[in-house]
Amino acid sequence: MNNKSKKIFFEGHFSRKPVKMTSLLNYGICDLLRKAQFDGKLPIHHCDPNVYPDFLALNTEKGKLHFTPATALCFYSYDRTFDNMDGLYNAIYYGNKKRLKEYMEKYAGIRFVVAPDYSIFDNIWELENYSRLWKIRIIMLWFVHEIGAVVIPNAIYVNPSEFDFYFNGLTKCTVMCFSTKSHVRYGSERRRVIETVKYAVDHMPLKKILVYSACGKDKNSLKLFKYAIERGIDVSIVDNTLRRRNQILQKKEVLK
Repeated sequence: MNNKSKKIFFEGHFSRKPVKMTSLLNYGICDLLRKAQFDGKLPIHHCDPNVYPDFLALNTEKGKLHFTPATALCFYSYDRTFDNMDGLYNAIYYGNKKRLKEYMEKYAGIRFVVAPDYSIFDNIWELENYSRLWKIRIIMLWFVHEIGAVVIPNAIYVNPSEFDFYFNGLTKCTVMCFSTKSHVRYGSERRRVIETVKYAVDHMPLKKILVYSACGKDKNSLKLFKYAIERGIDVSIVDNTLRRRNQILQKKEVLK
């Protein structure tokens, strides 16, 4: 899909004008993908930082993106807040220069990013899940090459039979982020987190696991990471706005 040219009629003469075919055919993401290596069907991602985030700011918290020098941007909010018509993926895919400039300015100076947490379900169309996984990997590439951020892979809770595919390309990552928000109430959800933790520990060279938790008591989340902790992996619940709020509420409840 190299650039070609087309004939245009000007003052009685034909001349040629360069045309970027990748743009016309909606293959603008090829510019990013050419910078990636592949292990199977998904881009290989490298992540082995010497320091880690100390605060996780949601994409909806505009005033918290630089709360600390080591704040990480994360997307533990409804998909609609980051994957809409004017969302980052569409801006990348369609080469929307205006939107991309806005995103460059919005995320300038961010050191850490946790890969987008697209909603993926067992009982939804398989191809829809795969398309969301692809969006995640494209956005990860964009943050690496355009923002220069350290991009930390995010654990996706899928059926264990799908782990090999969803973890493809992450075997060079020594850190991963897990969200336990809304995943500690029911036994089936806790089991899914535990299964994912085990697979990640067994198949990645993990040194560190970061946890986005909204629990008032940290011990409720840490129970899910017993397998990792027993194998010497450092598991840290990272400070965030929702956790702070719930811990305050928890203390008030105790004092009643």
